[in-house]
Amino acid sequence: MKKVWMILRRGLLAFLVMILLINLYLIAAQLLFKKDLPKVAGYAQILVISGSMQPAIMAGDLLIIHEQEEYKEQEIVTYRGNGGLITHRIIAIDKAQAVMQGDANNVADDPVPVERIEGKVILQIPMAGNLILFLKTPMGMLLLILALSAIYVFFELTDFIGSRKVSK
Repeated sequence: MKKVWMILRRGLLAFLVMILLINLYLIAAQLLFKKDLPKVAGYAQILVISGSMQPAIMAGDLLIIHEQEEYKEQEIVTYRGNGGLITHRIIAIDKAQAVMQGDANNVADDPVPVERIEGKVILQIPMAGNLILFLKTPMGMLLLILALSAIYVFFELTDFIGSRKVSK
């Protein structure tokens, strides 16, 4: 049982370090290099703030997008338009341009050059965007630190209790 706990602890630690390093890169890319959509190996995360894609994608969802060589009709993509990032479904595409439309919109967007498409939605995590926005607040940061501290104390206590039973 002790080996299982040790493997779980090391796995959790490796996972947390990996997440920390990726987030440090993303923060540095945004602050130092002024990238509004930093990517790691072609992947980026998007927080949905509007309901233009409801019911497929809701406001507050977290999306993971990935750059593709080519895009097809009916794929949901994120592209640059109107001074920001927009996530809509492709309703028509050729080699040079794509026409997108939000599922909840009555009118298609203006045609967009394919080069402005940032990536295809490959993962949707419902309501995770709201959680990320909350964790950016002072109360959210405090709760995150407390939760991580509680997890650490839990592992240390189980290790301490386990070593006391062995030494008896």
